[in-house]
Amino acid sequence: MHVMHMARPRGKIDVVCQNPDCKYYLREEGKDIVKRGKDAKTSHQRYFCNHCKKFFMETKGTPLFYKHLSEEEVIIICKHFVEKNGIRSIERITGHHRDTIGRLLTDIAEHAM
Repeated sequence: MHVMHMARPRGKIDVVCQNPDCKYYLREEGKDIVKRGKDAKTSHQRYFCNHCKKFFMETKGTPLFYKHLSEEEVIIICKHFVEKNGIRSIERITGHHRDTIGRLLTDIAEHAM
């Protein structure tokens, strides 16, 4: 007897296509996006749009995009900054270069505006 296996239904994906050339760019209705692995270094989720055949990261459009820091590292840096530590102090505590910390804080501030 042959047993048929049904495909597992897809879970809800809360992201939209980030490719400006895609006709489903930033559109919720009609999108066809699937998860496609994670970035090895930062563990950020990768997505693939089945319409335009492009990959994008979950951090696209956020201050974390193109940052080589994990979400945990970003949170630690922000906590130190909120506790009134200076950039050089945060550099010593975390081991990240002051330019990396400065760019991260600038990007977060600009994103908040």
